[in-house]
Amino acid sequence: MTTDIRAAATVVIVRDGDKNLEILLLRRHTQLKVGGGHWVFPGGTVDPEDAIGAETDEQAARAAAIRETQEEAGLKLSADSLLLLSHWTTPPSIGRRFATWFYLAEGDRREIVVDGEEMDDYRWGAPEEFLQQHRSGELALMPPTVVTLTELAACVSQVDAQRFYSDRDVPYFEPRISSHNDNVCMLYGGDAGYSNCDPNVGGPRNRCYLENGVWRYEYSTT
Repeated sequence: MTTDIRAAATVVIVRDGDKNLEILLLRRHTQLKVGGGHWVFPGGTVDPEDAIGAETDEQAARAAAIRETQEEAGLKLSADSLLLLSHWTTPPSIGRRFATWFYLAEGDRREIVVDGEEMDDYRWGAPEEFLQQHRSGELALMPPTVVTLTELAACVSQVDAQRFYSDRDVPYFEPRISSHNDNVCMLYGGDAGYSNCDPNVGGPRNRCYLENGVWRYEYSTT
């Protein structure tokens, strides 16, 4: 049986903190069927209303990203302020599948107001701080969040983040799930083992391991 793939959009909101680049994460309500209790970027599925006046699926995703960010965090964004940074499709083995457009947007010191239904809390923090909290078991994160935070950990300012994502081709992640040393291994394009879904193949790395409930991203820098 083929699982339908729903279009979705999410926004990575960044701002310059006192010392580091800061990212906004929201916590999904524990009772939600998808990602309950996980800390995520604001976003959600593309609704029919988002496609009104849109000429492409990506334009509809921008509308969804703006709407969801306002609904979940109380922040108003504009379509031209969003920088497309990646696109993720849920693996076939997952029950609920999404094709999600990831955008970067500039944040500020405006108050965050979570909706209290889908999202019940929020945090601003440095990318590496969030990753450390994930490794310690304090924050539940999903692989796309871990990968994006890892990328942003190399940026020191909004300008750095904008430059990083503007200077690269937008990657389309279609993960393939395997197993390595009794751990779940999620392979991404560019990994030596991706084409054959074989994590044992030597060469470049672009993958996530699930180790004791924590995702660890491994990638080659060259």
